[in-house]
Amino acid sequence: MKRNHFLLMASVFQLALFVPLALWARKHPHPPTDVAITHLVQKNQPSFLRRVVLVFNTLTSSAVFLNVLVIPIAVLLWKMQLRLEAVMTIAMSWTNALARMGIKSVIDRPRPKPLLVHVTKPSIGKSFPSGHVASSLNFWGWLFTLGVLQKQWNRTGRRALLSMPLLCMVFVGPARIYLGNHWATDVLGGYLFGGGWFCLSLRVYLWLREQEVLRPVQRSSKSS
Repeated sequence: MKRNHFLLMASVFQLALFVPLALWARKHPHPPTDVAITHLVQKNQPSFLRRVVLVFNTLTSSAVFLNVLVIPIAVLLWKMQLRLEAVMTIAMSWTNALARMGIKSVIDRPRPKPLLVHVTKPSIGKSFPSGHVASSLNFWGWLFTLGVLQKQWNRTGRRALLSMPLLCMVFVGPARIYLGNHWATDVLGGYLFGGGWFCLSLRVYLWLREQEVLRPVQRSSKSS
């Protein structure tokens, strides 16, 4: 019960911080503070770092790609008799994407302009919140959760599901600023919205798990 209460409070706290930030972002499309932060991140960086960030950005993939990738992952989980986890994999990702699309259209914040900062590769769509960050937080956070909860999996598989997601969740935000795809407040908004949505989704998942929803039916063996 304490864990469920903590997740609910964490969700409310993050979303409560997200709302005023979103309203502020709507009125400040290119704030000087964000421009200064991007200049600081991009300034005097070695050329190899740019290549590393580009590779990392490719590995973390786009929000659209992650929303598609959840399908084969859900199928795999379903075949492993993890039916609730399979449904939550898709539900968590797609509901996050729909809510984020609605918020982006309302805030209507433009992307960073090449005249203000260096933009490695121009991106389409609106800027706030960072869909890359929010979707990565949900996707990799969910894989991390599976690695924690599924203790019956082999040790190597669990270590991979615990280490790689953490790396992706931490560095995806700074990478988006470095590439000039988002402002720092876009990234912060992505972390707050993605984190709030993830905590709420995880709270729902744990409640459904306690109710044994979609639990595989155990067939009793016939006595000879």
